[in-house]
Amino acid sequence: MRLSLRLGLILSIAAILLSTLAISAGLTYWHAVHKVDVEMQSTLAAVQRTIRVALQDIQGSPSEPSQVARLVRTFDESRHARVELKDARGATLQSSTPAPVQTGMPDWFFALLAPREQSGRVDWPHGIELGQYIQVTADPRNEAGEVWSDIRLHLTTILLFCLLTLTVLSLLLGYALAPLARFLQAFERTGRGEVGSQLPVSGPLELQSLATGFNRMSAMLAESQDKNRKLDAQLEAVQEEERASLARDLHDDVGPLLFSIDVDATTIRALADKKDEPKFAERAISIQEAVAQVKEQVRSILWQLRPGLILDLGLANALENMLAPLKARHPAVAFTLDAPKRSWRPQIDIALLAIVREAVLNALKHGNPKHIAIRIASPDGANVEAVIVNDGGTLATTTNAGSLGVISMQERTKLLGGRLTIIDTSDKRGVEVRVSIPLNGPGSALTPLMPSTKTLQ
Repeated sequence: MRLSLRLGLILSIAAILLSTLAISAGLTYWHAVHKVDVEMQSTLAAVQRTIRVALQDIQGSPSEPSQVARLVRTFDESRHARVELKDARGATLQSSTPAPVQTGMPDWFFALLAPREQSGRVDWPHGIELGQYIQVTADPRNEAGEVWSDIRLHLTTILLFCLLTLTVLSLLLGYALAPLARFLQAFERTGRGEVGSQLPVSGPLELQSLATGFNRMSAMLAESQDKNRKLDAQLEAVQEEERASLARDLHDDVGPLLFSIDVDATTIRALADKKDEPKFAERAISIQEAVAQVKEQVRSILWQLRPGLILDLGLANALENMLAPLKARHPAVAFTLDAPKRSWRPQIDIALLAIVREAVLNALKHGNPKHIAIRIASPDGANVEAVIVNDGGTLATTTNAGSLGVISMQERTKLLGGRLTIIDTSDKRGVEVRVSIPLNGPGSALTPLMPSTKTLQ
C-alpha cells in the first residue's frame, strides 16, 4: 500500500505518540500500585499509633468501655481506614463508618490495582481482660479513587496533547507540502513538452530552492527547445532546397531525354508504318508506352520531392491533384474535400499537404474505409486546422498510431509550433486526425525555395 508523504508522516508521528501514551499509562499504573500500597501502610501505622496513645489516656478510667466505643466512632468518615472493636470470637462490637468513594472510580480499575488488604491489631490491658481488641483495616478505595482521578487527568492531558500535536502537524504539513501539487503539475507539463513554465518561489526554504532550480531548468529547456526549433527549421529549409535542386535536375535532365526518346519512337513508328514493317512499329509503340510509364513515375517522384510543385494554384487544387490517383485506384471509397481556395504560407501549405496525404494513405493501408472526409479551415483566423476522418476502423484495430508516417506528421506539426492529435471517432467506427498550426508560429519568417513549376512533356 502506497501512502502519501503527508499521511505517512502523520501516521508515523501518531504511532510514536500512541507508544508514548502506552508507556506513560504503564508507568502510571506501576506508580499507582506502589503509591496505594505505601499510603495504606502509612495510614495503618498512623491510626494504630493514635489509638495506642488514646488508650493510654483513658486506661483505668471508670468509663473506659464507653470511651473506647467513642474512640472507635471518632474514625467515622475516615477516607483511608476502618476501625472495629471486636470480641474474643472476632465479632464486631463497634465499627467506624468510612467515607464514601466520591470519584466515580469504575470497579474494573479497582480490580486492576488489586491492592492487598492490610490490617493491624491494637490491644490494651483492660481489653485483654474482657477478650476485646481493636482492629484497624486500611481501606484503599478512596486512595485508589484519587489515583483514578489523577490518572484520568494525566492521560486526558496527554491524549489532548497528542490530538493537538497531530492537528497542528497535519496543518503544517499541508501548508509545507502544498507546493508539491504545483511541482507535479509542472513536471507533467514539462513531460508533455510544454516547457518554459515558472513556479512561484514560496513555502519552506527547501521547496523555494527546489522551485528556483525548476524555474532555471525550465528556462534552459525552453531556450534549448527554441534553439532546436530554429535548427529544425534551418535543416528543413536546407532539405527543401536539396529536394528542390534534385527535382529541378530530374525535371530538366530526365524530362528532355524522355521527350527525345518519345520523339524518336514516334519517328520510328511512322517509318515502320510507311515501309510496312509491323514488327518495328510494335517495338516503337512499346517504347512509347514505356516512356509514358517513366514520365508518370518521374511525376510521382517529383511530387514526393517537392509537393510545392503543385501548390502554385492553391492548397485545395494540390489536394485535388493528390486525391485524383487515389480515387482512381480506390473507386469504392468516397473522398470528400472541404478546403478554401486559398493558400497560407508555403511552409504550412506543404506541411498540410504532406499530413493529409499521409493520413489518407494510412487509412487506406491500415483500415477498410468507405468514406474519407478532409476539412481544412481557419475558424479563429489565428490557426489553420485540418481534420481527416475515416470510417475504416479504430486505432486498436488499424494499429497505425506508431507508424513512421505518423511520426513524420508529428515532426512536421511540431516544427511549425502546431499540435497533432489522433483519436478514435465518437461513434467508434474510425479514426480522426486533427492538426492545428498557428499562422504566426515558428518559421513564419522563413520562405523555402520554390522550384520551377514546369511540367514534364
